[in-house]
Amino acid sequence: MRYTLAYVIVDGGDCLVIDPGFDSPQGRLDLKVGLRAAGVGIRDVSGILATHFHTDHLGMAGWLRRASGAWLALGKEEKRYISAFEDPAEESEADRNRMRTWGVPEDRVGEAAMSVEDLLHMRRLADPDLRVGNGDRVPIPGFELAVIETPGHTPGHICLREESREIFISGDHVLPRISPNVSLEIRGDADPLRSCLESLDRIEADTHFEVLPAHEYRFRGLQDRVRQLKSLALQRSEEVVRELSAQRNPTVWTVAAKLSWSRGFESLGNLQLRLALSETAAHLQYLRTSGHTHFIEGLPAAPLPA
Repeated sequence: MRYTLAYVIVDGGDCLVIDPGFDSPQGRLDLKVGLRAAGVGIRDVSGILATHFHTDHLGMAGWLRRASGAWLALGKEEKRYISAFEDPAEESEADRNRMRTWGVPEDRVGEAAMSVEDLLHMRRLADPDLRVGNGDRVPIPGFELAVIETPGHTPGHICLREESREIFISGDHVLPRISPNVSLEIRGDADPLRSCLESLDRIEADTHFEVLPAHEYRFRGLQDRVRQLKSLALQRSEEVVRELSAQRNPTVWTVAAKLSWSRGFESLGNLQLRLALSETAAHLQYLRTSGHTHFIEGLPAAPLPA
């Protein structure tokens, strides 16, 4: 994603910034311009909330907190799972071995695995001052921003619902055109696709709300989009099942290579390659925990259905 949509809520002497985005000189300038358009400045920001622990949402939060003195909030279940390591070199090598287990060719392992630099960048992301969960209200007077826990894209992803204004802030959980990535990640959710589908069920009723996503554009028709995303996810799992049946010794890599990707698997590299592999692994795990027997290596232990 080339950009993140940050949202600014101003009420009296309070100013909340939601998902400030990537940290860069241009990003800081853009945020200052946006705040000025809302009639406030950096020092007026009293609160920062990130819908989840990804650098395109949380990246600028540390700088903004230092510049403004604001508090920073994250979901209660959003743990630092990606940066929970002691030795970044050992962690990077372990991830490289994970990619090998997934069948990634040796000349592509370094491209798909987390590098030491990547890991250290994740570790530098800001820690929250405040944790919020289901039913909590974000502390900004004049607004009733209710928190909804929506794990899937990350284990602790949250959305925000403002009933009086009929606004739903969806982060990366629901986007208007793109299917959000759901990845099987290091020490993350053991069955993230199942969590994502359950989270979609949780928000389907808000049909008339305006949806404010973190990417692309604002839209209406949340119920229709939720149903579409669930259908697309299940269609992809069916596609994975077909590849499992067609291949003699499937791996995460060989299955991913045969799936339909918008730009074609051959064009994917670096982070996009990793996301494609991790998303494929999430579907394989979902199928396994749904009772579909397969022997793909590199998936976490998870309870099988009764």
